[in-house]
Amino acid sequence: MNTFFRYLAVLILLSACSANANKQQEAFIPVAEVRDQVLERLIQQEPKERLASLDDEFVMNFITEEEKHVFANNSWVFTVDKPAIVSIMRFKGQKTVPFWLEESGFTNTGKTVSNDSYDYEVWQKQVPAGKVNLGINGFDLQRVVYFVTIGPVAKGSELNITDVYPNQWPVINMEKGAYTYNDWPSLTLQELPDELEGHTLFTTIRGRAREASMVNSFRPTMHPSSTTPDEVVLSWEGDPTTTQAVQWRTNTAVTDGYVKYWKHGASENNAQEAAGTPLRLKDVYISNDMEVNHWGVNLTGLTPGTKYDYKVVSKQQGTSSEMYTFTTAPDKKDTPFKFIYIGDTHNADIVKPTLEQAFKACPDAAFLTHTGDHVNTGLFRNEWDRQLYLGKEVFANMSYMPVLGNHDSQDGLPPELYTQLFRLPENSGCGLTPERNYSFTYGDARFIVIDVTGGSAEKVKCWLDGEMNKATEKWKIVMMHFPPYHSDRYSPQLRAWWGPLFDKYGIDLVLSGHIHQYFRSYPIFGNEVMNTTGKGTVYVASMVVKGNESERVPSSNYNVTYSFKGGQYQIIEINGNNLDFLSKSNDGAVIDKFQLVKP
Repeated sequence: MNTFFRYLAVLILLSACSANANKQQEAFIPVAEVRDQVLERLIQQEPKERLASLDDEFVMNFITEEEKHVFANNSWVFTVDKPAIVSIMRFKGQKTVPFWLEESGFTNTGKTVSNDSYDYEVWQKQVPAGKVNLGINGFDLQRVVYFVTIGPVAKGSELNITDVYPNQWPVINMEKGAYTYNDWPSLTLQELPDELEGHTLFTTIRGRAREASMVNSFRPTMHPSSTTPDEVVLSWEGDPTTTQAVQWRTNTAVTDGYVKYWKHGASENNAQEAAGTPLRLKDVYISNDMEVNHWGVNLTGLTPGTKYDYKVVSKQQGTSSEMYTFTTAPDKKDTPFKFIYIGDTHNADIVKPTLEQAFKACPDAAFLTHTGDHVNTGLFRNEWDRQLYLGKEVFANMSYMPVLGNHDSQDGLPPELYTQLFRLPENSGCGLTPERNYSFTYGDARFIVIDVTGGSAEKVKCWLDGEMNKATEKWKIVMMHFPPYHSDRYSPQLRAWWGPLFDKYGIDLVLSGHIHQYFRSYPIFGNEVMNTTGKGTVYVASMVVKGNESERVPSSNYNVTYSFKGGQYQIIEINGNNLDFLSKSNDGAVIDKFQLVKP
């Protein structure tokens, strides 16, 4: 009897172990997780010169069979309830066919799907009812990623598709006029085989190219971190009269960080201290500085209208930044002030002389606003390193209030670095992602920052309605990346959506970027040029990086002036009922000058 029960216990134990083993085998491993472990191993084992010359053959020989399995199976996963035809539309311009495509039974049909910009091969496979696994777009960084359709083998039958991974993008009908990339919805299908009409289309984003990219993907930063605090940036996340946010960077050896601050003219011996909070930032493609600590703290209880000296220190390392200054906003609304406005810097070398000239021309500016495209590729931390280095003398001495540009969040992926690097007001509400839309008051002006690069315009409208209904400031200024009125031919949707709102709430000035040229509109109300003083909104776009000739857009009937010079900055002064606007280039030339007057 005892022997029997011992035997039974062993069987139960073996059965449980087998079940656990099966569960472990079936455990889903995300592609990004395996990609990161491969990239870290590459950096550890291969010389930097080799990292710069990787190709698909090398990667395939380097990865393990287990890693290869994940890359071949875990990019798209779904279940069909009956036999189905799975079609993969692969960009013809991609040099290397994904390794798993033929291995898993897909064949090139010789047919083509096309949109206005690209042609795609149609690869197909008939699958039985059950789970379907598809692999990566490739080890290259080909932004024109494949997309998928699924249809029943038996025409006219209903096919149910469930358990879709990833599932955050819309599933739509495959037909002419359908879009495939959620980050480029205006790019629609023009030609497709008749048999694909009516199939289920999984929309995607071009950002999926980054899920497994390794070839031509490693990049060093020109400005690696150290134990000395750097990349010091000021901003506001609270009331500018009594608070000041400070953020900075160190390497990961640093375990503490403090801001020491004291009133200008007093002794550093009287300094107060505020401890920073670290955030570990990891970019597996930066071969010489993969992980850094990004620190931040919000100083509170400051005296309005007061200049402070400050520095950032690590007691553990005995290191310190240079000494910088900041000035809190005055608490009297009618106090005159100036601010600097720039756009489209793209971490280019011209940023440094342009910001230096702007700071020299207006050293007492209350803050600097940037209307987006701070860097060329917002997901690359090394580009932010370059941008923050080029502007370090300015960013550490006046608050930097940014606007999100399309290059700051690319290819449908969220702008994680943008929101991680800057401490900004979290006052948008209406279900919006914090810090992408925000507002702040300085003096007698209300500043509204709008994210027009993605997300829900309805939610932004909800928030803007609330903001404007409670705004009591004399001046109302909006900052947004895309300009509604730079050309007669472009931006009709922006004009149709935002124009009536800006008219309704009496927005005085809209500052933008994006187009890599300068323009200023006449006052516009109801989509018409106004001749009445004090009525209508003036729209301006500017840039630091000059556009290519192919980007030149002819001036609009809405515009007073237009320039294609580059290296521009603007100084805006608000004094009572007057707003004075000056645009200059970094060689000292005056590009534009005007005044708005409240009646």
